[in-house]
Amino acid sequence: MALYYADEVPMNQGGYFYYSGGWTPDSSYDKYSRQWFIDARDKSGIVITDPYMDIPTASLVTTICIGVRNPDGSFAGSTGIDISLKELNNLVGKIKLSESGQSFILDKNGNYLTNENFDKVLNTNFFDEFKALSKYKNSVNGELFIDTDAPGGYYIAGQLINSETGWILVTIGKSSEIYSQMKKNIILIIIMAILALAVSVFITILMASKIVKPIQSVDVAVNGIAEGNADLTQRLAATTKDEIGDLVEGFNKFMSKLHGIIGDVKDSKEDLTSVKVELQESIDGAASSITEILSNIESMHGQIDNQTKSVTQTSAAVTEIAENINSLERMIESQASGVTQASAAVEQMIGNISSVNASVEKMAASFNALEQSTSVGIQKQQRVSEHVAEIEAQSKALQDANVAITNVASQTNLLAMNAAIEAAHAGEAGKGFSVVADEIRKLSETSAAESHKISEELHKISESIESVVIAARESSESFAGVSEKISQTDELVNQIKSAMQEQQEGSQQIVEALKTMNDNTSEVRSASREMAEGNRTILTEIQNLQDATGVIKEGMNEMTIGAEEMNKTSGQLSEISGKVNDSINRIGMQIDQFKV
Repeated sequence: MALYYADEVPMNQGGYFYYSGGWTPDSSYDKYSRQWFIDARDKSGIVITDPYMDIPTASLVTTICIGVRNPDGSFAGSTGIDISLKELNNLVGKIKLSESGQSFILDKNGNYLTNENFDKVLNTNFFDEFKALSKYKNSVNGELFIDTDAPGGYYIAGQLINSETGWILVTIGKSSEIYSQMKKNIILIIIMAILALAVSVFITILMASKIVKPIQSVDVAVNGIAEGNADLTQRLAATTKDEIGDLVEGFNKFMSKLHGIIGDVKDSKEDLTSVKVELQESIDGAASSITEILSNIESMHGQIDNQTKSVTQTSAAVTEIAENINSLERMIESQASGVTQASAAVEQMIGNISSVNASVEKMAASFNALEQSTSVGIQKQQRVSEHVAEIEAQSKALQDANVAITNVASQTNLLAMNAAIEAAHAGEAGKGFSVVADEIRKLSETSAAESHKISEELHKISESIESVVIAARESSESFAGVSEKISQTDELVNQIKSAMQEQQEGSQQIVEALKTMNDNTSEVRSASREMAEGNRTILTEIQNLQDATGVIKEGMNEMTIGAEEMNKTSGQLSEISGKVNDSINRIGMQIDQFKV
């Protein structure tokens, strides 16, 4: 066997391989082509590989391997143990159920993995060699199977070793041998049973002779005690130190204890006789005392009844007072609630008045600002009217200028016509002048046309200015009306402001009065609560007094019943005293039979 560990890195890239036999592979060694490496990498848990030729030992081995994982679950390498098939063969070959029995490990196809003839390993099939047992080829499914009467005179047993490799362990042999061994074992068991029975009978007889005799002695002594004429001074001799000896010793202890008890009882007999007399005297005295207690209890009953009546009347009066106080307290609570609500309403009204007053002040300020704005607006409107008048005057001046321009254009046109006529008279010499005259005529026509347009625009502007003048006049009149209305409204607002201030002062006086009333109500309510608390205390004390009276009365009743019971008990004690006397006499007669 050899241990090994190989990491996941190839040898030619710096990987390593540890082998307990000291073998070190070279850089050309390919771990990735080895089945033990592939199984450990791709499978979880322990894996058993098929047999292969091991390089270091040059022998057939099988590997039991498991993959090593990093904390993150990745593959880190393979570790395992190589088991030589020869060593495995030596171990399995020693397993025999009979003299000529044999055991083998087979692969999933039934080929030998172990055999005394090592040449058959991986080369010979078990079921081909033992054809009579071929029907068991598919019998192994993980559970142990046994057949003691298999074909060919064989017995066979088998079990699956590994579910992945399909390896099974089988053991076979001659059925006659296993039956012969079974017969020998059965005969041996029967002989041993007979010997055990004989030994048991002998031991039983021996033990009986040793056990019965001491028990008989104990039986005689116990029967003597049961007959009543026993000598409590006698003791049994303990001859053994076993359970019988313990029984005899226990009997002797019992006799000693019983001897002491009977002696004490005899001594107590005389004491009981004297106690009997004293008990009778005590019973007689108790009877007279109980009679006197009963008479006293009857007298106390009458006094307690009178006290109960007085307490009941007092309780009724105090209860009535409590109801009156509760009614007064409810009235005070109702009054306090009304005062609180009225105070809250008045305070809310004061708050509303303050809010209205603030709004009125804001309105007054707004009206003052509006009045000032109106005055400014009137002034600005006047300025606008003045500017409009100026614009109107300037518009008239422009109209006059436009008329002058029209006249100039008309005269220029006439001059141009005259110049053209004169140029025509001049002939060739007047052609240049004719061109100038023509341009002047065009300028005159253009000026006339533009002057006509300007005249039309000035006429429109004049009409607009007249509209603006009329609107400015109307706006000034409106501003004057608005200013007058604002002045009137401002006077009304000031009147409202004065009225609200007077109402606020009156409401403040109402709040002060309500606060005083609320304080007085609180004082009355506190006094009422103190009265109610005191009354409840009185009621509690009266109730306690009633309860105590009831308890006393109940106690007196119980005392009466108890006294009557004691009286009855006194009579019964007298009877019991007589019975005790008779019992003492009988006990004395029985005890006198024992010798102490």
